[in-house]
Amino acid sequence: MTRKTGKFAHLAQEAAAKKEYALRKDNGLGGNGQVPHDMWRRLLPIAMGYNRGYGAAAIIYTYLLANVNGQPNNDRYMSAFVSVDRIARDTGVSRNRVAPLCNVLEAVGLLKTAYDYTGNKREKLYYPQYYSDLTDEEIHVRMAELER
Repeated sequence: MTRKTGKFAHLAQEAAAKKEYALRKDNGLGGNGQVPHDMWRRLLPIAMGYNRGYGAAAIIYTYLLANVNGQPNNDRYMSAFVSVDRIARDTGVSRNRVAPLCNVLEAVGLLKTAYDYTGNKREKLYYPQYYSDLTDEEIHVRMAELER
């Protein structure tokens, strides 16, 4: 790989090194997930065409990424299982907006959800998807369904 030279080269090199380090599993940082560039470049702009407030879905997405269970021997591996109250408290997003914003993330292909029934308790599991394989047309169809 060729390195650029110029007055900002040192900043670019530092950022690239930190990105590489952060994505390694053995770095002691507790693990990191990448935020897809597509989220801000394509997915959320489509959703925000329906409602400007849907941009707050990025807060929910990154919060769920940070809370993914990374223990492969656990039944809830790769899911975040936090309550709506905790999501609201930790992110500052109103409790009433959490579910609609999660629905937006599902509509754009960045989230899948499931319910875990343990005894008489039901917990929602959030599985952040690390990219969306949906076309723009598929996203528009899903967003239109949400808006009904």
